[in-house]
Amino acid sequence: MFKLVTLALACAAFVSSQTATWNPWDPYTTDTPGYQASTPPPTPGGTNVDRECGGDLANLWLDVVVVVDNSKGMTAEGITEVAANIATVFGNGTKIGTQYTDPRSTRLGLVTYNGQSTVVADLNAIQSIDQLYSTVFSALSSVSTSDDSYLARGIGAAEMVLQQGRNNGIRSNYKRLVVVYASAYKGEGELDPIPVADRLKASGVVVSTVAFDQDGDEALLAGLTNIASTNYAYTSKDLNLVGELQGVALQTNCFCPNLWTQYKANFDDENSYKYGVCIRSATISSSWTAAKFACQNLAKNGFLATEFDGQKHNFMFKVARNNTAFSAPYIYHIGLSYVNGGWNWQQPAGYALKPLVGYSSWNPSYPKQFSSNIGVVNQQFSSDLTVGWQNINGYSVAEYYMCEVASCDTQNYCA
Repeated sequence: MFKLVTLALACAAFVSSQTATWNPWDPYTTDTPGYQASTPPPTPGGTNVDRECGGDLANLWLDVVVVVDNSKGMTAEGITEVAANIATVFGNGTKIGTQYTDPRSTRLGLVTYNGQSTVVADLNAIQSIDQLYSTVFSALSSVSTSDDSYLARGIGAAEMVLQQGRNNGIRSNYKRLVVVYASAYKGEGELDPIPVADRLKASGVVVSTVAFDQDGDEALLAGLTNIASTNYAYTSKDLNLVGELQGVALQTNCFCPNLWTQYKANFDDENSYKYGVCIRSATISSSWTAAKFACQNLAKNGFLATEFDGQKHNFMFKVARNNTAFSAPYIYHIGLSYVNGGWNWQQPAGYALKPLVGYSSWNPSYPKQFSSNIGVVNQQFSSDLTVGWQNINGYSVAEYYMCEVASCDTQNYCA
């Protein structure tokens, strides 16, 4: 049987002078035991840290299709273990189905395949945890009589289930995940699974694979790695397979609204570690004070962006450089200002500001001591392609600016 290694993730209460029961910007309130990110978070460069993606499996909101190879090669013991793994991954408090007032629920479909595919359950068939257990253990109680195992059939059926589940725009704001359990990798021509997998991934579907590895079949693992989204190919021998798959689900459920860029450890690597933070550049010039209010109105709980460490500083500069509205010398407002006798970072309206501690990136001779120079911009100081902080008049200096908001995730439902 698959073995679950529970990972306890840090959790701490938000401390604020304001009255609030939950702060979406506390990076330590998102976690649930069992979740493991696909890559570990980088070590923060400052005392303040950025928000992590939500990690509450009870509030997972996805459309998921599980695809299971039930050919002889899976074996009777193997398919039973797969059933137990599926039930454990998605049965840990997740609201299954759509019969809830809270929109944060997960629909789960099930497809089996051998030489052909069978849709055991579409996205609307399973409406509770009890139904999930009964459906999975009934459908996966034994293997078929077929030796054939054509993954293209299975993921092709999953594609159809996902498409039908979106009829009339139903749940069009929900991310989609396909999880594949396979004992073999076969197929050429029309039975080549790669074109189908590429089509799924190009449409925004995340694909994760589990190789039912009985005898160290390197070709199976290599083939499934080509099917899976980057970093999401696993084997049945992984000690923390449950945690890994729950991590995939939680990372899939962490994304940004249109026009916003998700903050990652590396701007140029789409598969690098994701934070629960979204950045948007605003390219209509405004004063620092006007930009502060504009970010608050641009999105619920939005605010002028923070730079808690050099990684975030460099990421936002990349956002500016990749927007053709910006040009050298680069300059834009950020969420640092002089208030209450010190430099503080903006937070969502109603929450306490965060003092500037640890990391700083002032240009030479800054900050300057003028009573009206309360706002801060990132400004290119020399011919070098870098920017640093400069304090400016918060009411008269008009520049572009960077806004920040929490990602859509298990804590933050986005309609």
